[in-house]
Amino acid sequence: MAAHSIITLTTDFGLDDICVGVMKGVILSINPGCTIVDITHGVEPQDIAAGALALESACQYFPQGAIHVAIVDPGVGGGRRPLVLETNKGLFVGPDNGIFSFALQGPGLKAVYELTAKNYFLPDPSSTFHGRDIFAPAAAHLSKGVQPEQLGRKIDNPIILPSAMPEIHGDILEGRIIHIDRFGNLISNVSRDMLQEFVRESKMRAEVKGATMTKLMPSYAAAQEGELFCIIGSTGRLEVSLKNSSAVKRIGASRGDSIVLKKV
Repeated sequence: MAAHSIITLTTDFGLDDICVGVMKGVILSINPGCTIVDITHGVEPQDIAAGALALESACQYFPQGAIHVAIVDPGVGGGRRPLVLETNKGLFVGPDNGIFSFALQGPGLKAVYELTAKNYFLPDPSSTFHGRDIFAPAAAHLSKGVQPEQLGRKIDNPIILPSAMPEIHGDILEGRIIHIDRFGNLISNVSRDMLQEFVRESKMRAEVKGATMTKLMPSYAAAQEGELFCIIGSTGRLEVSLKNSSAVKRIGASRGDSIVLKKV
């Protein structure tokens, strides 16, 4: 694999502290010629599913071969493994806690490695900042042409979030709310392709926390004022929205709640 020049960062670190800047400093100290792109550092603290969604939604727009570092890591310092994923699209570096659930289940996965080669880490890694001490330097070395298999041992049992994939039972598809954006839209794990395969020529009804939506709108503007409706959002996933207001406030839903789709 050729050397890579783009490293993206997705974290829940925010920008008030020095964490993001320090990680960039580590990367640039190892490879001053790489380009670092911030996807987001605004993932809600410890919200692994939201981090997984942000990563999946953004990485498809980067050139082939980009390296994607994703860190939402409530288990830092514990038993969870540090990973690098090799895919047809690029490389993914971060903790083995489900943040790569969509990459692991999508097409193009080649191999998964546990990061064990300490010569590619910073000396004496801390138990609280693996982003600085393990993931940033590993990504930087990969960007200089180090092969993923040089960083550790191949594994075949990475963690996948239980909520990552919806389930279909006959005429019922059950998904989960995996993210709530700042507008109050409820973003589910039901992809456009899965929805189309499920619905086909039928109509559908969606239910979340007792609220029922019967319309799949082509745009937010197409809905009536105050109307609850479904839409395929910019993430390519089914959302529940409320025209010019907050669906989460109307319904009272939370991340992890089920969304049930029925053919009608």
